[in-house]
Amino acid sequence: MEGDDKFKLAPHPKLPKGKKLMLIILDGWGEQIPDEFNAIHRAQTPIMDYLKTTAPEKWRLLKAHGAAVGLPTEEDMGNSEVGHNALGAGRIFKQGASLVDTSLESGAIYEGDGFKYVKQALPNGTLHLIGLLSDGGVHSRMDQLQMLLKGSAKQGFKRIRVHVLTDGRDVADGSSLKFVQMLEDTLGELRQDGCDAQIASGGGRMRVIMDRYENDWNVVKNGWDAQVLGEAPHRFTSCLEALKKLKEDDPGLNDQYYPPFVIVDESGKPVGPILDGDAVVTFNFRADRMVMLAKALDHEDFDKFDRVRYPKIYYAGMLLYDAELNLPTHYLVSPPQISETSGEYLVHNGIKSWVCSETVKFGHVTFVWNGNRSGQFSDTLEKYVQIPSDQGISFDKNPEMKAIAIAEKAAEAFRSGEWDQVILVQCCFLITKMNHV
Repeated sequence: MEGDDKFKLAPHPKLPKGKKLMLIILDGWGEQIPDEFNAIHRAQTPIMDYLKTTAPEKWRLLKAHGAAVGLPTEEDMGNSEVGHNALGAGRIFKQGASLVDTSLESGAIYEGDGFKYVKQALPNGTLHLIGLLSDGGVHSRMDQLQMLLKGSAKQGFKRIRVHVLTDGRDVADGSSLKFVQMLEDTLGELRQDGCDAQIASGGGRMRVIMDRYENDWNVVKNGWDAQVLGEAPHRFTSCLEALKKLKEDDPGLNDQYYPPFVIVDESGKPVGPILDGDAVVTFNFRADRMVMLAKALDHEDFDKFDRVRYPKIYYAGMLLYDAELNLPTHYLVSPPQISETSGEYLVHNGIKSWVCSETVKFGHVTFVWNGNRSGQFSDTLEKYVQIPSDQGISFDKNPEMKAIAIAEKAAEAFRSGEWDQVILVQCCFLITKMNHV
């Protein structure tokens, strides 16, 4: 690949050829109002303080939210996916949230091939919508779900079931009750218009469905059992009852960690398992925490857990979640087309890169960094190293995650002299460790 004129880079004006570079990405680090609610402001950060005060002329603040990373408005907070897309590509692309907004507002979403595919479930099939109930704008948005519900009913769906995932991560813990009530109000309007619309199952995002990078398939299995099989440890007659009762039983329970539950009718029968002939849409626009479920729904030869039953359905994602894997096969909105990323440029110029993170962050600096593309550009010029994340341990119990292990691996790679560039992504603990390299 080396030598392609399209990718030829001019010599850097300040960095001489052969100079080694380490790029450390601190996910979640930023500057905001320095008050008692600002964790970074309150934390002891001697290395960052030293870098900022000793070389202020080199200290730069970059926007990582809103239009600066392709989001709809300045009110939209950034996230790992859009940030790493922008860093890896070196330019701004209109992101999923903006594309979905435009498609819903214009009605184009209902004219595309994806929704036409889903409509093959008519006239008798149920439409199932699966995704995060939130207005955080990181993975999904409440207003988009409400528009999709109303639009789908107008398109002819007379039976709709929603499988909710509670947030408490991108929005305040405890806000799930508000969002469920908003959803119930919308579903009530649809019922008045003759559409049988109900919530069918639920659970917290970290316990149900929204794992990523194949860290823990049990999280996806929890969702499959509830949503497809109609089986879960807890059964309630309404979602609001479920959230309130589970919280009463465990007052310290965070919205992220609600256990899976199923909504049942008066006879105790689940109101909405996914069956043959139904349509399914995962309405999250962000890819990383939908890919695993998409594989389970889309791949007949799936073998990560026993699905028990694999219904013949019409499945579409809100967007194409993985362009390299063409996953899912059908989607409602075309994603941003990101090409000519930094990794591709470096490979074409013979630059050797070593990349590392732990499982739950690994795709950020590989898949997302490379423009939502799986795999490496070169097996000889790139090396991707994944440190397995701990399973079943919440981040509040283990906030350092695998920072030390990643730092040690990165130091070893840097000292080896084999690599022109070392890239790693983790939390702020890395800086303290890297000071000793």
